[in-house]
Amino acid sequence: MRSAEAARRRALAAALGLAICLGSQSVSWCQAQTLPSFELTNWDGRQVTNAWLEGKTTIVVFTYAKCVYACPMITFQLRDLDQELASPRDLRYLHISVNPTEDTAAEILDHFEKHEIDPEQDTRWLFLNGPEERVLGMLTDAGIEVTRKPVPGGMLIEHTIRVLVVGPDGDTIASFDTYNWEEEEMIHALRTTLELG
Repeated sequence: MRSAEAARRRALAAALGLAICLGSQSVSWCQAQTLPSFELTNWDGRQVTNAWLEGKTTIVVFTYAKCVYACPMITFQLRDLDQELASPRDLRYLHISVNPTEDTAAEILDHFEKHEIDPEQDTRWLFLNGPEERVLGMLTDAGIEVTRKPVPGGMLIEHTIRVLVVGPDGDTIASFDTYNWEEEEMIHALRTTLELG
């Protein structure tokens, strides 16, 4: 049973419309997108490529550690989903940074700590970054648009919202163009490759 706090966060995300989707409608289910080839670096220095996706089901999100609005919401929702599913061994979570010049290992670990996730103990949680040219090339290939606008006190980063469910064969099963997905649709997508109770 989803906690009252988790339900409150989901309602808040929907009400405030914190996730900004550029170039497409915010719908909870859409035609699956193919994840392009990549070679990026996890927060702990490990090199990760598409081959890492093989053999497990992976939820892929495009986000950044220093975000204070939509990105923390997606990590909360993924953590709540994982708890609800009893942390399946064959389900992994892959964050890909849209802000490669700012997302340091310390910022990423702080992001996970705020969500009560320990990626050192639970290695199913990855957060990839790398040289700006390589990261932005991968995002472009994936159809992820990123815009930066100077605002008082910093920079506003807006980016395409996309949540991918990638199967053990590396093919994308489902693509959600919202961080406030319909839970039944997410569970349905995961059931195609995971043994869920």
